[in-house]
Amino acid sequence: MNQELTTGNRLGMQTVPQTFNEQMRFAEVISQAKGMLPRAYEGNPANVLVAIQYGASLGIEPMAALQNIDVIQGTPTLSAKAVAAMVRANGHKLWVSEDEQNMSATCTIVRNDDKEHPVTVTRDKAWAQRMGLLTKDNYKKQPTTMLMWRAVTACANRACPELFLGLGGAYTADELHDMDDMAPVEATVVEEDDDAWPKSKLDLIARI
Repeated sequence: MNQELTTGNRLGMQTVPQTFNEQMRFAEVISQAKGMLPRAYEGNPANVLVAIQYGASLGIEPMAALQNIDVIQGTPTLSAKAVAAMVRANGHKLWVSEDEQNMSATCTIVRNDDKEHPVTVTRDKAWAQRMGLLTKDNYKKQPTTMLMWRAVTACANRACPELFLGLGGAYTADELHDMDDMAPVEATVVEEDDDAWPKSKLDLIARI
């Protein structure tokens, strides 16, 4: 099954308060919207302000930033859909192919400035097993969907790294959570695969 992923909105700077005091007041008001924001932002204007600033650096509208930038242990991360949207909003081609029967998903990105060298990344059951992810609830309930978004973020990091410098990479909240109790990975596997999953959050930060 092929899917064409949606494009994202560009930031409307006129909607962002200009002075710091205005920004803080804006963040304080927004943070009081109970039940309409991710928990990291409810009652936390500082997180709201940081997310909006990160969104501005990436070209994402303030409200879209709050819905698509999550804060995991102090680290802002994009949703996988936002990663795909940013790639396409910057004029690059992105599409995915899913094979539910074989539990596999492939993402391909063709840059608008390098159309002759498409970048393709596949995530499948063997990869998930090697990374120790098959026992996680999300991989049990919707394995192909999880693999699809892993393929998207891996492909985006490889093909369009300049788009995500403000976040240190196009890593998602799910990806960071996946490392919380990940099974050990042999060092030889990591060395042979530049896109292999980091063994720990410290390793991820060091790599970035």
